[in-house]
Amino acid sequence: MQLMAKFFGLCGFIAVVCSLGLPVRAEIDLLQNSRLIEAVQANDYDGAEKLLQRGQNVDVRDEHQRTSLIIAASRGREDIVDLLIQHRAKLGAADKFGNCALYYAAAGNHVGVVEVLLEAKTDINSQNRQGLTALMIAASSGHLAIVQTLLDGRADTGVTDFTGRTALDWAERNNRGSVARLLRASARPG
Repeated sequence: MQLMAKFFGLCGFIAVVCSLGLPVRAEIDLLQNSRLIEAVQANDYDGAEKLLQRGQNVDVRDEHQRTSLIIAASRGREDIVDLLIQHRAKLGAADKFGNCALYYAAAGNHVGVVEVLLEAKTDINSQNRQGLTALMIAASSGHLAIVQTLLDGRADTGVTDFTGRTALDWAERNNRGSVARLLRASARPG
């Protein structure tokens, strides 16, 4: 629909939508809300801020069901993540794979974004559709600083995915020795 809008212009787009019998208001809302996604994808803080001040839906989703918060987190944009949180973005919103912003920030090794999300009280042990957590993906990828940040935030090292693996299992499976040692040490009392 967005491509049609760009090709036909807004008036032409509305005419095409009407001729197809589609609800015009819903399509106009989709077109308007997609601007926030575009601003976040372009790393345009000022543009995103202006759109949010004008009342744009902070939790708008793209074609992959990613919210603006998920996109900003995956790009490591701590400033935009903070802006979206200030505008009450849903911290636990997940994309079509069940991955939330914290998962993508951990996967991308974006320590600052992880810290902002944890400070906002996101669910540190949130699991995606495969049962994976941010700690598991960070451990699997060897992101030592992320693993430490999540452990400092009290991530549960005993959570298992749907195959029964823990973050330590993922670190060992992928030969992430430093991460495995850190996870083992964090499981010890005292």
